[in-house]
Amino acid sequence: MSQTSRIAHIDSLRGVAVLLMVMVHSAATWNPFDGDQETILAYLVSGLGGLAAPLFVTLFGWGMLRSKLNLKTRIFQATFLLLCQILVNIFSPHLFNTLTPGILSLMALLTIIFPLIDYCLIKLNLSFILISTMIILLVQILFPEVQGTGDWDDRVADNSITILFSNLFLTGTYPLFPWIIFFILGATVSSLQRNENQTLPIDKKTIPTVILGLSFCIITFIIAQYNGELWAHPSSEAYLTFFPANYGFLIAAITGTLLIWLFIQRYILSFLVSTGRLSLTIYVFHFIPLSLMHRFDTQYEWGVGISASIVMLYTLIWMPISLLLLKYLPNLNLEKLLRKARKSL
Repeated sequence: MSQTSRIAHIDSLRGVAVLLMVMVHSAATWNPFDGDQETILAYLVSGLGGLAAPLFVTLFGWGMLRSKLNLKTRIFQATFLLLCQILVNIFSPHLFNTLTPGILSLMALLTIIFPLIDYCLIKLNLSFILISTMIILLVQILFPEVQGTGDWDDRVADNSITILFSNLFLTGTYPLFPWIIFFILGATVSSLQRNENQTLPIDKKTIPTVILGLSFCIITFIIAQYNGELWAHPSSEAYLTFFPANYGFLIAAITGTLLIWLFIQRYILSFLVSTGRLSLTIYVFHFIPLSLMHRFDTQYEWGVGISASIVMLYTLIWMPISLLLLKYLPNLNLEKLLRKARKSL
């Protein structure tokens, strides 16, 4: 969204991120199961879906470092993203309240505080992400209660200014703490870029990080299976939880984000480019059909096969939709609106 020139594999990465978002939201909407699932398929879907938001925020950090926005354009972009968040909430009244903070309000907040992050990155270089990661993980381990509970109603509450700020910074669905770490990761990767063909360096820093992350995932998975415990779950007690995003999830998500980046950087997957160029538009508007049809799985008694097929169809259909929109209605999207408005400031 925030970049000075288009890079094909970055657009493809954005395409992956938003399609994974659509997949996990539609899977959560049309889920034929009740209770916690410990099957390989369930872990695969939740694992890939769990990488959507980290990848989204990481790419946003990567783009922000390249964008060089001044104060006026940053304030406008933050306001624009906040309005988009409210649109998402209005489109999904069965999930959110009108002012519920979400991933777009997180991006708005990151847009505002970006100069501070940029300053720290300039002064500390690679040490910045190492220090940030250590502080965040330490706080999570020592004070897990600071992120609130896994209760959905608490995380989407907007009853008062105090609750709104709490959910925006600490206890919401995508609070600044600890999600800022993915933004810092993206900005760090952007600062290390040497050429457009290799935005993520393949060096003595990246590879050991991935190996350590994979080792953590494998070891915790084996321990979970041995003890008969959940390894990963959106909100239940598990080694990796999304609500709240615990230290296990952060390690796994950073690892997964780097792996996806390395893969897409190598193979590009140009069929995802158009989807990536409309990632914000797709993210905002994919909630409308989900809201209108969120009871279809129970109303029509869908089984696992039908439900899975519908989820895949709904996810993949955004690829041709984005292609057609860019070809026949290239100005009818939120990205174009944001770019035009920023240029006029």
